[in-house]
Amino acid sequence: MSADFKQRRGRTAPATTKVQPIANPVDVVLRKGLPANLDAERFVLGSILLNNALYMQVAGELQPDDFSLEKHRRIFSRMGELKARGERIDCVTVANELMRRNELESVDGLSYLVSLDEGMPQVLNIDPWARIIRDKATLRRGIFAGQKLMNECLISDAAPAEILAGHIAQIQELSQRGGGAAQVIADIPLIRDCGKTEVVYLREPELPRGAVVALTGDSGSGKSTLATAWAGDLAAAGVPVLILDRENPLSAVAERLDRLGMTDGPIFKYCGGWLEQGVPGPDSVAVVAWVKSSEPKPLVIVDSLAAFHGGDENDASETRAFMQQCRTLADLGATVIVVHHDGKADTAKGYRGSSDFKAAVDVAFHVSNLGVDGRLGMIKLRCYKSRFGFAGEILYHYRGGRFERDLEAAAPSRTVAEQLTSLLRTNPGASVVEFERLAVDNDLGRARARTFLSDGVLSGAIRREKGAGRAMRHYLTADVDG
Repeated sequence: MSADFKQRRGRTAPATTKVQPIANPVDVVLRKGLPANLDAERFVLGSILLNNALYMQVAGELQPDDFSLEKHRRIFSRMGELKARGERIDCVTVANELMRRNELESVDGLSYLVSLDEGMPQVLNIDPWARIIRDKATLRRGIFAGQKLMNECLISDAAPAEILAGHIAQIQELSQRGGGAAQVIADIPLIRDCGKTEVVYLREPELPRGAVVALTGDSGSGKSTLATAWAGDLAAAGVPVLILDRENPLSAVAERLDRLGMTDGPIFKYCGGWLEQGVPGPDSVAVVAWVKSSEPKPLVIVDSLAAFHGGDENDASETRAFMQQCRTLADLGATVIVVHHDGKADTAKGYRGSSDFKAAVDVAFHVSNLGVDGRLGMIKLRCYKSRFGFAGEILYHYRGGRFERDLEAAAPSRTVAEQLTSLLRTNPGASVVEFERLAVDNDLGRARARTFLSDGVLSGAIRREKGAGRAMRHYLTADVDG
């Protein structure tokens, strides 16, 4: 054999390849452990303990079996039972529920429960973490399904097609549950396919269907009585009604219903603090399930925000979290009225607390009682927010247990300039400071009021006269000349 041939043979001879054995999936599971993300599980549980409103974000997405640890499954189960009873979820209530079932030690005691929310940040959205837990649970179920299929393939005498057919449905269900984020986005339906998109009213213009409506005002302004009267009219028309009341005693509610000639019944449910089970929150499992099952979609009244809020009304994140509970019901088709108090400061005449309250509602009315000696007589509703185009005031006359709307007094769709003109007409001789305060009270804006006066003086539409001291008084020219 020539040297040249040996050289060529050495250059072209294939290298020896070592064949790797196929890994046994059972060995892989035993070595690496089942898919799980304990940090995500702790984050979700701890966040709910800090803010029980977050439970409803994941109630429909997660089941106790989605958690990889038995102690996490038990804690999440007890959270669900508390929410179903309308009770608040926090470390104390969950610990008491676990103790009542002799399960506290099975979750490593109170110290572990407390550690879940130690140092946790306040968050408003735990959906991404819930998806991680759900995806890991889907992978675990996929492993179990694969092991079951492998066992059947090894020991069953059935035909391959028969064995595989028995697992197709389960694999498809797991595939849909664990669909990737890109597919979820791709499957978002068109707006017009999500249901009725036109604006429909239970009562026009006060109650757009599927909206969150605020009724704010001072104590005794008649806001709760008016909301109850609306509820009675709608129930008589076949609309289911639920009033969640943590504000008023039984005697006051009974007197109000008698005065309005109303009674509760199968279609009109009144849930107050006198009930043994207490009053559930808007995000309770019971309320959400009732809204889902109601047809037509109901009216839900929350009386009042302060009684249900459970936190600091001036805190934007806490207020937004509570209002999200009401938004969830509205997204399910319910019309939600939130009764709330107004503020005492000049800049808070519309409502009390964080500006996120106003930002979270669709329609907001400030209610004033114009009756004599505090008795209900004439009720004025001033609309200070509407996503549906209404602006102006509505007057109601209360006579003999009935509210009658003064249709001529309603002023829909007035521009800001028209409202400022009306404001100056009804308050002639106002100084700049006084007029700005009036504009703020009517939610028209301080800067707009100042510009309105200065532009009006320049154009001649407003006459400015010197008053007492150095204050300049303002009058509409047409009113003065006339």
